[in-house]
Amino acid sequence: MKKSIILAILCLFVANTIVAQTHDRTENELLDLVHFMIAEDTSILEWETTWKESISQARTDDLVEMLSRKYHKHVTKDEQKIKYSFEDSHIYKGFNVLFHVILPRQKHVNAELIVVVKGNGWHSDMEKNYRNTVLSFQKEYFTSSVKKFACLTTKGNGIISSDYFLNKLTNYFQIQQKQTQFDTIEQSTHKKIIYGYTPVWERKISVNDTPMNIQIAVEENGSDNPTYVIGTPILINEY
Repeated sequence: MKKSIILAILCLFVANTIVAQTHDRTENELLDLVHFMIAEDTSILEWETTWKESISQARTDDLVEMLSRKYHKHVTKDEQKIKYSFEDSHIYKGFNVLFHVILPRQKHVNAELIVVVKGNGWHSDMEKNYRNTVLSFQKEYFTSSVKKFACLTTKGNGIISSDYFLNKLTNYFQIQQKQTQFDTIEQSTHKKIIYGYTPVWERKISVNDTPMNIQIAVEENGSDNPTYVIGTPILINEY
């Protein structure tokens, strides 16, 4: 069921336009989530941000060559595509940066550049390092057409109830037009998936003429401390 939910939302995402104001500065959705977690003294288990943009196939050779001069290249191939992957491990900064250039076999289909920044936990110096890293590769590789996604995972602490945490999150981000979908599959670890819209972030998608830019998956884990996976504008990874 969760895969069908993700597929349906992603189809709507592709069919609709992400609305975003052009800024000279870096978008801060992830940092907004981080600041909320710090204010609530809530642990940050892991986090991830993804940048995606369609590029011409003619550009892929130069891009792959440029990245190959900086990082080790790994190539995977199948009948549909060739995938070039590169990793820039910022161990001292606390996160990794992954570059993927996806080249379809079909010549009339655009290629895609994907950059993923991900890490575990959060420390005091990470925000500056993260900002600088993101600003650097955004200027070098992307245009204003880039699509951005952010995801953060946290866990309850056994003291604060799930309802209290979700209410605090709702109030902090002024979440409107909330919809909750309960997972009824017996083997599923997910209790519920919450969709909504926050005016705090200008980037959004439109689903049936309703704006949406935050999604929360509440995962049961056999204890009183559920795990929360929070994504914007939607969760694009398996959760």
